[in-house]
Amino acid sequence: MAINYTEKGIGLHDAIIAAGHSLHFDSARGWVASDEAAVQASIDSYTLAQAKAEKKSQSLAIAKSLRDKVVAAISPGEMASWPIKRDEAIRYSQTGNAADAPLLSMEAQARGITLAAMMARVAANSASFAAAEAAIGGADGKHRDAIDALTTFEALAAYNLNTGWPEI
Repeated sequence: MAINYTEKGIGLHDAIIAAGHSLHFDSARGWVASDEAAVQASIDSYTLAQAKAEKKSQSLAIAKSLRDKVVAAISPGEMASWPIKRDEAIRYSQTGNAADAPLLSMEAQARGITLAAMMARVAANSASFAAAEAAIGGADGKHRDAIDALTTFEALAAYNLNTGWPEI
């Protein structure tokens, strides 16, 4: 029996390996499988939906890598304070009362700057992070939407995930 191979992406090969089999191409013999019937069954049953899910997971991995790059120099402890600072900045912008921003007030005092200057820094940092997140999330979503719209294994194999990402 000869293997009737259709390119369905790396997920197919991962599924074959997970089933305890192997498949490789030999230039002299063609496709060589550890168990031709079992491998052919894996090839035949691997769906476009499974291949799309694998390609979308690759998009998510690229997005994660870019997000990690954005925050690489920032400690998790500092990032944990961001929602608190954001909430305080919003409350302070509504009331103008320093008591509504105790963390930011203390940080401004420790830095030797005014609370207004501290609020400007929080706003600038927030805008920068939001812009990066919007660009990354938008590119990832656009890729995953495009992958969902594909209707053939050939189109999926030809789809280029390496374009359209923001420079970070």
